Amino acid sequence: MAVVGVGRMGLTHAENLHSRVRGAVLVAVTTSSAERAAEVRRRCGAVSVYDDLDALLQAESLDAVVIASSTSAHVANVEDCASAGLHILCEKPLGLSLEECDRAGAAARAADVKLMLGHTRRFDSGYIEAKRVIDAGGIGQPVLYRSISGDMNPPPVAFADLEVSGGLILDSMYHDIYLGQWLLEDEIVRVYGEGGALIDPSIATVGDVDNAVVSVRFAGGAMGSLTASRTSRHGHDLRGEVIGDEGAVQIGRLRRTPIRVLDRRGAHHDAVHTTPERMGEAFVTMLQLFVDCVVDDTPPPVTDRDGAATLAVALAGRRSIQTGQPVEVRTSTTGSPTGDPRQH
Repeated sequence: MAVVGVGRMGLTHAENLHSRVRGAVLVAVTTSSAERAAEVRRRCGAVSVYDDLDALLQAESLDAVVIASSTSAHVANVEDCASAGLHILCEKPLGLSLEECDRAGAAARAADVKLMLGHTRRFDSGYIEAKRVIDAGGIGQPVLYRSISGDMNPPPVAFADLEVSGGLILDSMYHDIYLGQWLLEDEIVRVYGEGGALIDPSIATVGDVDNAVVSVRFAGGAMGSLTASRTSRHGHDLRGEVIGDEGAVQIGRLRRTPIRVLDRRGAHHDAVHTTPERMGEAFVTMLQLFVDCVVDDTPPPVTDRDGAATLAVALAGRRSIQTGQPVEVRTSTTGSPTGDPRQH
């Protein structure tokens, strides 16, 4: 396997493939940064490093890749890797529009290769157990869904650009949207959002916000409140809750070390600061399931259609923030979100 792009997420994937995933061997990565190349070799040994995907595909004989490049490059990279006959795990979102998701999915199907989406939080033990409890009727009928995603610091303005990452809703709240639909086994059909560049005004110059709240309505009647922030100074805060008519299940933790100190100043504890810290085991679980589905020739647990369904809601949420109006998520006769909510 190879990893395309070794930024924060790609470097985590590379290290896990090198040392913690059974059945796969990391042989190469792509990066144009000498500093990143040195860090990969420090963590992963003498793997080959190529400046770009074209050079990688020409030089290496591969079975599969992890695509962790910028979102704006995902679709082209998926198409190139599919054409080369490689199975693909692509970081979310698959594209910046539903048309791009369609292109990527079509490329994988035409080449008869597996395409799995990197929905890391889906593989976190807390969310997996919450799903089991809900499915078993442990909280009765779900009626309310709450989710929080908080990063400690805003990203560079160049990354926040809607044409690069899709902005806060597509890049961060995307997880909360997917998890809500997955946990409740229901589709979000209407959204209303509020957001602003409240802490870092430069984010607004590329059309993005650094804090947002989106209210959602599920097809079955349940409601949700999704919050995303780039300025959670207290730590990398990922939490969720589903409330039913017979109880509730709460998911998430902020504490790194299982200790709480009590003194004259009150009660306090440390916190996790990064996604790899909070979701460390989920990354490994996700990669292992991808490798297993390639080796065993089984369907991937998260598909391009899951990605498109999530992106449809995210685009509608972003549009609601931009217009100040509720936005309906258009669905097909099968109930799956289709089309681009920006048209509604």
